[in-house]
Amino acid sequence: MVADTSSVDRDGALLTITQSREFLNSVATGLLLHGADGAIARSNRAATELLGATYEQLSGRTLFNPGWGAVHEDGSPFPAEERPVMQTLFSGEASAGVIVGIDNPGRARRWLSVSTYPVVVDGHVKGAVSSFVDVSDRQRKEHGLQLLTEVNRIVMFASDEVDPLQNLCNALVEYGPYALAWIGTASDDDEFTIDISYAAGVTDYLFEGMTSWSEEKDSGLGPVGTAMRTGVTQVVNDLPNDSLFEPWRERAATFGLTSVVAIPCTPEGRRLTLNVYDRHIFAFDETTVQGLEMIARESEFGVARLRSAQQVAAALDGTLAALGQMTESRDPYTEGHQVYVGLLGAAIATHLGLEARMVKLIRQSGEVHDIGKIAIPAEILTRPGKLTALEFEMLKSHTTVGSDILSKASLPWPIAEVAEQHHERLNGSGYPHGLVADEINLPSRIIAVSDVVEAMTHHRPYRSALGLDKALAEVTAGAGTLYDAQVVESCLAVFEAGFTFESSHLFLDGRDARGPR
Repeated sequence: MVADTSSVDRDGALLTITQSREFLNSVATGLLLHGADGAIARSNRAATELLGATYEQLSGRTLFNPGWGAVHEDGSPFPAEERPVMQTLFSGEASAGVIVGIDNPGRARRWLSVSTYPVVVDGHVKGAVSSFVDVSDRQRKEHGLQLLTEVNRIVMFASDEVDPLQNLCNALVEYGPYALAWIGTASDDDEFTIDISYAAGVTDYLFEGMTSWSEEKDSGLGPVGTAMRTGVTQVVNDLPNDSLFEPWRERAATFGLTSVVAIPCTPEGRRLTLNVYDRHIFAFDETTVQGLEMIARESEFGVARLRSAQQVAAALDGTLAALGQMTESRDPYTEGHQVYVGLLGAAIATHLGLEARMVKLIRQSGEVHDIGKIAIPAEILTRPGKLTALEFEMLKSHTTVGSDILSKASLPWPIAEVAEQHHERLNGSGYPHGLVADEINLPSRIIAVSDVVEAMTHHRPYRSALGLDKALAEVTAGAGTLYDAQVVESCLAVFEAGFTFESSHLFLDGRDARGPR
């Protein structure tokens, strides 16, 4: 810990908890103690790691110091006087969950969720405590979701070839937000040049003939040319120091470009690359690259003018599958959970006699009903022991978070509503709103039963699989009080008719879920 040099220490307002070095350094949450002027008096190990500074570098530093960049979620600068700790010092009021992006030289942007609390002595604010956790993974996934949503819109409303490709570049710059996005097309000339077909952002960086896809030329050995030539995505996360980027290094530095990903794609057999640049090093981790590759695939649909109802449905399925994978990638114990829930929900809906379109929407709702868990720390999702009351409250928030995410994506009813209501119970004992009876829509009542049966049937980190018999006994015991009795009856019927999670897709294809007629 740093020396006791702040006015907070001298006034005796230092919280008891901050006096324990061993305890402070054992927690994963970053903690800072600030004096009345905002200067940092104490910090723990997690704070130094998250902020990329040593104890000594943090000591005495205020948020007004130059060189400590901070940005809002939209990438705009975060004025020092508006940052959470300064607001708390000025107002004496706590703040919670403020998202702040931290930029440090030589490091990727890190997103923090910051909470602050005033230190009050004799009725006066003598300092403040900041606590913060890294939510970079969550932010990247939410940004990826927004991009996927926008690209899906582009695919649905594309009117010609120019619209989807140019709008794709626009969306990457606007919603990424990335500094530059452009699409290169392999030319037919003997020089193997790559034509700049569409672009958005700092387009002055680009010039015709700047790159080729010939391995015989230096201009063909960079990420764009290599991606075009090999058909393999190329990532360079440190442009100033990459030897193969030498022909463009000085120009890239002028425009502040430090990372790039080049993704090959072949709409209608044409050879293209989607090239995306960022102003931060290490901007393109594996998750981000996978999301951009998925977006490139979506752009191929746009070029092919996928506008029929069947084509739009396929695009929606792809988006929902991507969202489901984003959730389950954080929790290997529940891999496949959402897909299974959707399939059982569809089987129950079919048995209930719902029309085919609603059956499909219920399946799709199940596939993303837990999307809100991208906002829950992975250590809570995979915790083998019992959650604390506070952790459980945090876990419960996945219903409203999921609803917010899916609502913004303008998905058809009832997908967002199912994410919000699938933990509601008929007697009002569920969450998040304590809805009763018919206040809970039918698709949500179906997914509620499907969710319980699937979860109990399979292994979880906090318990072994309980088996199908116990799962069905659970929903049967709650029929009419917790769960819709007709839904439970149909659930039992589809299993009696031979439904299994492993063969559920075959079961539905055969339309056997209605049982004997």
